[in-house]
Amino acid sequence: MVRRPDVRFLLAALLLLFAFSAAASAATPAAVDPLTPEERQWLTAHDGKIRLAPSPNWEPLEFFDENGRYRGLVADYMHLVEERLGFRFKVIRIDSWENVLTLARHREVDIISAAHHTRERGEFLNWSPTLFTLSNTIIVKKSVPGVLTLGRMQNMTIGVPAGYAVYHYIRGTYPDLNLVPVSSGREGMRMVSFGELDAMIMEVPNALFVIEDQQITNLRLAGTIDFKVELGTATRNDWPLLGSIMEKGLALITEEERADIYNKWVRLEQIPFYRNPTFWTVISSMFIVVAVIMAAVIAINRTLKMQVAQRTEELRVNEKRLEALLRLNQMTEASLDEIMAFAVKEAVKLTRSRFGYLAFADSTGWLFVHDSPYAAAGKGWTATCTPEGFPDEFKGFWGEALARRVPVTTNDYPASNPAMKGVPTGVGPIFRYMNIPVLKRGEVVVVAGVGNKPVPYDDADQRQVTLLMAGMWRMVQRRRSEEALKQSEKRFRDLVESALTGITIVQAGEVVYNNPEQERIMGALAPFGTRRDETIHPDDLEAVNRFSEAVMNGEPGLHEAEFRFTPTTGSKDEGRQIWVTCRANPIEFQGESAMLINTMDITWAKELEHLLVVQDKMASLGHVAAGIAHEIRNPLSGINIYMSTLEKRVAAGRSMAELEPVFRQVRSASGKIESVIRRVMNFSKPCEPKIVLTRINKPVREALALSMMMLTKSNIHVEQRLDEALPRCYAEPQLIEEVVLNLITNAASALKAWPWEKRIRVSTFLEGGEIILQVEDSGPGVPREVRDRVFEPFFTTKNNSTGIGLSLCHRIVTDHGGSIRVEEGEGGGARFVVALPLEGDRGESRNVRHGL
Repeated sequence: MVRRPDVRFLLAALLLLFAFSAAASAATPAAVDPLTPEERQWLTAHDGKIRLAPSPNWEPLEFFDENGRYRGLVADYMHLVEERLGFRFKVIRIDSWENVLTLARHREVDIISAAHHTRERGEFLNWSPTLFTLSNTIIVKKSVPGVLTLGRMQNMTIGVPAGYAVYHYIRGTYPDLNLVPVSSGREGMRMVSFGELDAMIMEVPNALFVIEDQQITNLRLAGTIDFKVELGTATRNDWPLLGSIMEKGLALITEEERADIYNKWVRLEQIPFYRNPTFWTVISSMFIVVAVIMAAVIAINRTLKMQVAQRTEELRVNEKRLEALLRLNQMTEASLDEIMAFAVKEAVKLTRSRFGYLAFADSTGWLFVHDSPYAAAGKGWTATCTPEGFPDEFKGFWGEALARRVPVTTNDYPASNPAMKGVPTGVGPIFRYMNIPVLKRGEVVVVAGVGNKPVPYDDADQRQVTLLMAGMWRMVQRRRSEEALKQSEKRFRDLVESALTGITIVQAGEVVYNNPEQERIMGALAPFGTRRDETIHPDDLEAVNRFSEAVMNGEPGLHEAEFRFTPTTGSKDEGRQIWVTCRANPIEFQGESAMLINTMDITWAKELEHLLVVQDKMASLGHVAAGIAHEIRNPLSGINIYMSTLEKRVAAGRSMAELEPVFRQVRSASGKIESVIRRVMNFSKPCEPKIVLTRINKPVREALALSMMMLTKSNIHVEQRLDEALPRCYAEPQLIEEVVLNLITNAASALKAWPWEKRIRVSTFLEGGEIILQVEDSGPGVPREVRDRVFEPFFTTKNNSTGIGLSLCHRIVTDHGGSIRVEEGEGGGARFVVALPLEGDRGESRNVRHGL
């Protein structure tokens, strides 16, 4: 970029040539030393040693020019102090304002020429009276309308010089603003001009100077903020004499001198030449140098025209780049190929290249060649789809960028690749090329390149292509994520739509989704939404209401309901009772709380269950009828035989003494029939046991005594293990005796055909707060598949048995508040375990049993 000559410097040099004599007499030494002897002695000892640190890049207040000289408004103040007090500062140059403050805190800087007083800085610095006060202005692009204030900039990115007092003020007063600390006002205004910041806040003189010096034409002052910078000279607070000396030295500067210094460096408007006294002083000398000035003006005008043209072109390219980025971000409905093609073509247009190349590490890329020598809108393109990844036949495009992982620009391509290796056919000779890698987690994912620009590629081209490709990569990533999400949602929806379970989602008290299976099962009925209570079975209405209330209120936890309903008119299942089971649990649906309800049609299972119950009842009835018939048939046959004998003996005129044996046999047979009927009646209509406190071992021993003769005849060995220390329990001794007799009889029956050792063990003991009664045999045991049914009424696996005995035992034990179970014994036989509650548990167990 061509540097514009400093016209003001040239002009000032000419003026100083003719006004040297007047300038030589401008300074008049002070007649009286303003310092005390102690101050003068101290200052003399520190002459040339007092370290003064100006703020860097703070034009026009203070700065270092291209020759390294300390200049500016504040610099003029410091030079006058040196002149009036007769000493020199040691001016040190520091790269940033934050480092100036850091060095001052560590006593490596003695004086800061101009700074705003803050509480934090006051910990290590003293301040002179205020030299001058500056306003802070808001700088934006001219395209931003209206007057701005800090309260209207919430959605803007705002640059503020790092470490400045105004930065800390805005951060503390407006914490919601998005502040970006920048190294200097010049850098911040450059970023605003190129769209990297929305606004910049800085002092008015600094802003005006940068705009004029940099010839920035697209910025304007949009307003001021309510914070003013009061600048004073700051000295280290452990040198009080230095502060006193500086205060006296600054006081020697007159108000007229202060005004001249300010007007010299800060001009808000151009002063007409006829009102400038200096003009009349140098008017005579101007005629002498008019020819030189005219020549300089012509040269400067030419330079300015070139700069204006260059800046105009830069602005045009910037606008084109921003327009391309905007259009790229608006391609929300475009395909990936369309997005990639647009990015490559725009990169070619923006850089005025001949062709463009784009390759992806995980997919195919594109090579676009423009048909005309120079890229221009409306011309044709030749497009070639490249293989996946970074193919070798295109290595001349991506090789160096992939290896170095940084942008690579070659304005003499034949010198870097004389053999043109890795350059595909159809591109033509390449004389310039620039390739830009896009990285993700340190790995190259995209390489983009443009080539054959008519003039050499520069940093602006590199920046434009980098920004464009970064935007393209974000669009590609977002589109891939969107497509993956759509595919995932489709798979999930297909799964839900094809599910064999009804699925409903309820949100904010409304049904927001039903899958087809839910519609098939429930139809218009929804127990968790709008429903007709008359369609629900009355016995299930209360449970449905509870379930519906929990679902509609979004209560946490798992909720279940099983109910019956009759489909409404018009349904294919009209009039048929449907059984369903519903389960609801909370979920998050589309970012909000909801309830997910799964519904299963269990009508077929319930009908099958009902059919099995009916069949089981019919089987049980058949067993009962067969058992009763078997029990009654033999006594009835005997009665018939005895009646025939009695008839013959009566006809023969036998005496009563001879008839008496027949009568006894008839009565015995009828007694057996009555016994069978009584047992059946006792089972079907049992009476409440007469429970009293008793020792459980007593009825156990009586049962053993009654069965001992039968067991001895059957060669069955009986083993007794009765705990004599058992506490008393509530029981009816006769019923407990009957239970033990039935269990012993059942065990003896199982051992009847047992070829090995025949043994029955009867035990009592205390366990877990209950009295345990066990009857165990050494027989074949009870098969696992029938253990759950042995206590069912009329169930039996033996011939000539009604199946009432064990069911009676179960009922008697249950009436005592206890439990009975069957399990495998030590030797593989059957072990029946009876558990009876102790004295203290009787009340609770009986309450439970009788529903009290």
